[in-house]
Amino acid sequence: MPLAFRFRESPEDFIVEELAAGQPPADPAGTHLWFTVEKRGVSTPEAARRIAQALGRDGGAVSFAGRKDAKAITRQTMCVEHVTSDALLAVDLERIRIEDPVRCRTRLRVGQHAGNRFHLRLTGLEGPEARDRLAEQLEALAEDGVPNAYGQQRFGPAGDSWRVGQALVKGTPLEYLESVVADGPPGTREAGEELLRRIRQGSGSERRRALELAAGLAPDLRSVARILARRRPKDPQELVRAVPRRARAFHLAMLQARIFNRVLDARRAARSESTVLVGDVVLAADGRHRVVLEGDPPEAREGLAPTGPLWAATGLHAAGEPGRIELAALREEGLEPEDLRAPGGLRPRGARRPLVVPLSDLEVEAFVDGAVWIRFSLPVGSFATVVLAAIG
Repeated sequence: MPLAFRFRESPEDFIVEELAAGQPPADPAGTHLWFTVEKRGVSTPEAARRIAQALGRDGGAVSFAGRKDAKAITRQTMCVEHVTSDALLAVDLERIRIEDPVRCRTRLRVGQHAGNRFHLRLTGLEGPEARDRLAEQLEALAEDGVPNAYGQQRFGPAGDSWRVGQALVKGTPLEYLESVVADGPPGTREAGEELLRRIRQGSGSERRRALELAAGLAPDLRSVARILARRRPKDPQELVRAVPRRARAFHLAMLQARIFNRVLDARRAARSESTVLVGDVVLAADGRHRVVLEGDPPEAREGLAPTGPLWAATGLHAAGEPGRIELAALREEGLEPEDLRAPGGLRPRGARRPLVVPLSDLEVEAFVDGAVWIRFSLPVGSFATVVLAAIG
């Protein structure tokens, strides 16, 4: 029988601790304040926005290295510039706690962490025997590696937020803005629909008063209302570029993630996700990606792992059979590489992501009161829910 269990029945059952990659040295003359945030049941972008708002800053003023689960208790580093430690520590927000501010010279950037440590409570296991089966399967994953798929939470509550990225790449400007409205937080749809109406057919007076909608709009659309009110642009692409760059990049990233998952599914179906094939792009010992060639000696592939694409028009692309699989996955979305040259004013460079990643520092505790705590670490960008999905 498949191994049955439940998880994340409350945020306290799903704890995520960001693993630091090395904070820059403290410097009293630095203008950037790095700090630790513990949040409960709040997404990372929402926590950053609330902190910025409490400090009287715009929504993008607080930076972070990675997005953490919303339905969880998470600890991670964030950063803000030109704020005193006293002002930061005075911020009092529900379900968000700020600690340990340190002044540094540099800003915290996306991806600037080593990975995440997960502490998960699993319930519904039928006794110690099920716990032992769970431990065996996790140990096998620790030995063989975990398929590095993007978890469902990357694609929003309904699992289809990638459609916003599709609209950014292939849709008209209005189709993209419509998708942003539809994908917005609960309670923002009415104001978003009114903003769209004013963009399409509003009078000059209605457009000039677009800022009156700002309080009810999703954060990513407030700057659109501002541009509409101030400039009333005739080129709708100007309104697309008014969506914060970080938001547009994430919309594109969701589409790239969907295509990556297609590539991984195809490689798993061929049982080659862990096998380096001729034409694969691998991360070499010197830290650079390279394409595996027909004439490479077998030992040149030892210790290397295949990667999949975060598609863009530029960047290093696989060749041979791996390249065919990757291009087929892109075309299944109705796209060609050239479509990803400059979507929505972005200039994506493309990147590579391992098809399989290590699961490290595994701990499986005893079966107590109908539950088992498990702990493990994953590299940057990998999902604990994918690990749990691999157990069965």
